Amino acid sequence: MRRNILTLGLILIISVCCAQKYKFGVICDTRSNADQSGVSGVNVAAVTAVCNHLKASGAKFIIAPGDFICGNVKWYNAQQTPPSNTQQLQAFLGAAKSQGVSLPGEKGNIFIYPVRGNHECYQDILPEDSVEAAWIKNIGYSLPKNGPAKEIGFTYSFEYNGSLFIGMDQYMHSGLTKKDSIRVDQIWLNKELKNHPNARQVFVYGHTPAFAAKHPDCLDDDSLARNIFIESISNRSGVYFCGHDHFYARGDIPVYAKNGIITKYMQQVITPSGAPFLVGSKKWNGKYPNKDVKPEKFIDNAVGYQLVTVNGKKVTVEFFATFDACTITKDDQGNPVYTYNNNWQTWKFTKMDTFTFKLP
Repeated sequence: MRRNILTLGLILIISVCCAQKYKFGVICDTRSNADQSGVSGVNVAAVTAVCNHLKASGAKFIIAPGDFICGNVKWYNAQQTPPSNTQQLQAFLGAAKSQGVSLPGEKGNIFIYPVRGNHECYQDILPEDSVEAAWIKNIGYSLPKNGPAKEIGFTYSFEYNGSLFIGMDQYMHSGLTKKDSIRVDQIWLNKELKNHPNARQVFVYGHTPAFAAKHPDCLDDDSLARNIFIESISNRSGVYFCGHDHFYARGDIPVYAKNGIITKYMQQVITPSGAPFLVGSKKWNGKYPNKDVKPEKFIDNAVGYQLVTVNGKKVTVEFFATFDACTITKDDQGNPVYTYNNNWQTWKFTKMDTFTFKLP
C-alpha cells in the first residue's frame, strides 16, 4: 500500500510539472515604411513570415507590444495619404490569419494579445476618439475586459497555466504628440498583482522600453514612475517585453529601491518584427543613456520574434530572426537605403540569442 501511495504521489508530481511547461511568442513593430511594398501601412511579408515560423515552434499564443501599422500620420509618403487605421489593422490581421494566428475568440491555431504602440495612437489627421474607436473596432473588442475603467480594450490581463500576463497601454494618458507623459496605470497594476498572488510567473509587456535605448520617448519620461513600475513587477518577473526601437536589444535593467539603491537586476528585451531599420545617422550605438543598464546583446537589421519556454520556475527566452527581410544599399549621395524582400518563403530564421532565468 505504501509503495502504491508513493507511486501515485510521484505520478501526480510529474503530471503537475509537465502541465506547467508551455511556450508563447512575442512579436512587435511590424509597421511598414509607407512606400515600396508597404503602402498598406504594414510589412505584410514580415508578419506572414514571423507568424509562419512561430506556428511551427509550438507556441500556444503570442503577446504583441504595439506598432503593427504605420497609422494616422501626415508624412505617410509623397504619393498618398495613409489608408484608414481600420484598413491598416485589417492588413496586419489578414497577414497573421493567413498563418493561423488570430485574435482571442476567433478561429485560429494561435491567439495573439496586442497592445497599442505610438503608431496606433497618432492623431495627425483624425482626432483621438476616432483613432481609439478604430482600435476597439478591429482589435480591442476581442481582448479581456478587465482593465482600468477608462482603458477597457486597451489594458488587460489574462492567465495561462498558472502564469499571469499583463498588457499595458502606455498612451492612454500621454501628450497629444504621443511623445511625452508616456506611462502605465500603476494603481491598476498593483491591484492586478495583489489579486493574483498564486501566479507562478508574471509577464508584463508594453510598447516602449522602461530604460531608453535609441528613442527617448519611452517610460524614461518619468524615471520615478518607471522605477516604481519595474520594482512592482521585479519579484515575480524576470523580463519586461517591449519594442519601439526597430532592433533587437537585451539589457540587464536596474531595480531601484525608494532610496535610489539598486537592489537587483532584471532583463529588458526589445523585439523587432519588421518595422523600418534605423540606418545612417539614425543608427543606435549600442549604449544606453542610463549607465546603470548593463548591455547584454544588440543585433541590428534583423526581423524576428521571441520564443519563451516556461517550465515551472525556469523561463528560457530565445530570439529567432533572419537577415533576409531586406537589402541595404547606398543611393547616389552615399546614403544608406533598404529594399524589402517580399519573398518571405525564402527567409531563413536562426536562433540569434537566448537567456534563462529562474524565480524563487
